[in-house]
Amino acid sequence: MPSLATIEDVAARIGRPLPDEERPRIGAFLLDVSALVVDYCGTDFQHHNDGLVPLDPIAGMELPLPRFMLPLTSITEVRWGDGSPVNDWSYSRRSLWRAGGWQPPAGGKARTLTVRASYGYPLVPPTVTAVVCTEVIRWLAVQPGVTAERIGELETHYGTAAPTQSLSPAAEQALRSYRRRVTSTHVRRSHAL
Repeated sequence: MPSLATIEDVAARIGRPLPDEERPRIGAFLLDVSALVVDYCGTDFQHHNDGLVPLDPIAGMELPLPRFMLPLTSITEVRWGDGSPVNDWSYSRRSLWRAGGWQPPAGGKARTLTVRASYGYPLVPPTVTAVVCTEVIRWLAVQPGVTAERIGELETHYGTAAPTQSLSPAAEQALRSYRRRVTSTHVRRSHAL
C-alpha cells in the first residue's frame, strides 16, 4: 500500500528541510499512519480502473454499493456469479436498482453478483494528507527514553513511543466523513416481549 502523504509533505509542514538521516524514520511513520488511516476509514484512497467487485444479492430492488466504491466513476457491467449478464439495472443514490429485485435467477447457481467498475480517489483528499502529516509530526515529537527517575537506591524507568502510535481523537474526528458506515435496512423485533 502506498503512503497517503510524502516526506516532502511532512517537511513543508515542519517548515524546514529534512536531513537524510531523518528520512527513513519519517518514511516508516508515513506508511504506519497511512495503514491506520486506511483501516479506520475502510478505503485505500486509491483509484481502481475496471475493478471487479463481488456483491451478495438481496431480495429488494435496491442493492447498496459498498462505501469503498465511492466515489464511483463508472459501472460497465453487472454479472451473476455464473457469468450471465444483468442488463436491466440502473444506478442512483449510491445503489444499483432493479425492478425485479436482486435474487439470482431461478434454478441458477449464481449466488453472487460481480460488478465491473472504476471507483476511488484520483488523488488523495487534502484532508487525509493533512491528517497523515499531522500524526507523523506528533509521533516524531514523542521520543522514547526515561519516563521516571529516582535517585535514592537508583531507580530508572524507560518508556517507549508505542502507546502514542495510534490515531489521535482529533485525527479520527477529521477523518469521520471518509469512514465507512455500517447501516441496515432491516429491522427485526423480538416476539418475546
